[in-house]
Amino acid sequence: MRKFLKDLYCSFTITSGIIGCNLLILSPVLAGTNYPLVSNLERTTLPNNPNLKHKNQYISQPPALEEIYNVHQLRDIAPNDWAYEALRNLVERYRCISGFPDTSFRGNKTMSRHEFATALNTCLLKISHLIDNNASLLEDLQVIKRLQAEFAAEIQMITGRLDKLENQVAFAENHQFSTTTVLRGAVDFNLSNAFGQDKAVLPGNNPGPKLNTQLALSARAITTLDTSFTGRDKLRIVLQEGNVNNLGYRVTGTDMTLLAGSTNTTGKFKTSTIFYQFPLGNSAIVALAPAADFPTRVFPVLNPVFSISNFGSQSPVHSYASGAGGVVYYNITNELSAGVSYLTATAQNVEQGVNGQYSILTQITYTPTKKLGLAFTYGRYYAPSPLRTVNVTGSEGSQYAEYPFGANTPTSSNDFGVQFTYKFTNQLTVGGWISYFNPTSQGSPTVSGVNGLQGATADIWSCALTASLIDLGKLGTQLSFIVGMPPKVTRNDILSRQDQDTPLHFELSYRYPLNDHIFITPGFILILNPESNSANPSIGIGLVRTTFTF
Repeated sequence: MRKFLKDLYCSFTITSGIIGCNLLILSPVLAGTNYPLVSNLERTTLPNNPNLKHKNQYISQPPALEEIYNVHQLRDIAPNDWAYEALRNLVERYRCISGFPDTSFRGNKTMSRHEFATALNTCLLKISHLIDNNASLLEDLQVIKRLQAEFAAEIQMITGRLDKLENQVAFAENHQFSTTTVLRGAVDFNLSNAFGQDKAVLPGNNPGPKLNTQLALSARAITTLDTSFTGRDKLRIVLQEGNVNNLGYRVTGTDMTLLAGSTNTTGKFKTSTIFYQFPLGNSAIVALAPAADFPTRVFPVLNPVFSISNFGSQSPVHSYASGAGGVVYYNITNELSAGVSYLTATAQNVEQGVNGQYSILTQITYTPTKKLGLAFTYGRYYAPSPLRTVNVTGSEGSQYAEYPFGANTPTSSNDFGVQFTYKFTNQLTVGGWISYFNPTSQGSPTVSGVNGLQGATADIWSCALTASLIDLGKLGTQLSFIVGMPPKVTRNDILSRQDQDTPLHFELSYRYPLNDHIFITPGFILILNPESNSANPSIGIGLVRTTFTF
């Protein structure tokens, strides 16, 4: 009886033949609402109502039921039935359950309102009789009532807090930016400088002018709008504004010193990316982009580091693939996936369109374990004028690697890459890549002022080893190290545009979170033999980047 009264209070009324039962849970949350407690339930019978027709006009009278004293008397009730404990409690505590003459309960049988009234009335009479004849139950009721009064203040306080939260949620819903769009942003402050004696020059040239730079402070702001219409798709619009110098060719004489995340929009917010991504079935992702998409947003890069340089961010075989177009990525199994992309930098040009400059990139990714990941990439590149769109190696490496047959010579290339990553421990992960480019001159190099023939070919190689150590000194930090060879022309049918020496890239950075929204990243880049010319002095780049996210 104690358990029943703790869980349930039922006031039973019959008005104009309509039976009602109000169930009130006697929990601490509702205890402060001054619901009445009943110490004695009146024996209730059906009133005489002249408007109520004979019961046989509504439903036939059921067979007489027999009172049950033990739940095991019901032959169609087993201990594994979901309602077994409830039936056992009603039988053993209150004797409120009756069975059919054949000792069945027929729990799945539809119950009429008349049958419900009869059963409920019988149960209430039983409970009333128990209360009248058991003083301990009356004491339990008094205890419950006293607890209600004792915790009334606390319940009122909780109720007030809930009301306040409901008001705040309602305000947020009424003043939210959008029901379908999420706005995110980031701002980078960059303190940077270049170090070295001279600017880099191509092999065979006289030493370059002095490298004379000053400490510079610049910034970049990014606003990202993500919209979903189905919960599984995504429409992304990215706006950028910045005055960050990339510290590349114009400053140091080589693009081997290019920084990642450099943006110069001359003080205007410009659209940098627009794409719409949606699932195709349960295993495929499709993305359509009219502006500046890139496959590595979908393809795994398998590079564990947080790089401050253009070279260290990803394999060069991925670098030239950007622009408008489409990307499809498909999970064949849990371990094997594949993707293909077609992107062009001339999509908006009505004279060239999607058939002008383009890149086709395909990748197969294999992750046999949680620690090891491998990727095999093939790319096809073409540009009628590499200088005006995207060059062969995506602005990584020497000038000869970027423009093996001249900056304005139509050039195509078949490219191959292997990437890997391996997680040694929960903190230490290493990665790396090897890339090979096989460009072909699709026009006469003389258009670029280069002495050569159409159909000339070249070999370009690049490699790198990366390492990432997280949570060093503080949770959320990341120490990144990169050593590698930027793209170098190892063979060229045009001998004058073949690199003679091997350049080396060293990079160290440490990303430190001040809190969840502010990060400080000091880093340093050192280039040995810039422009693949051992006569050039080494060049260093120092950077301290502070990132604010919201």
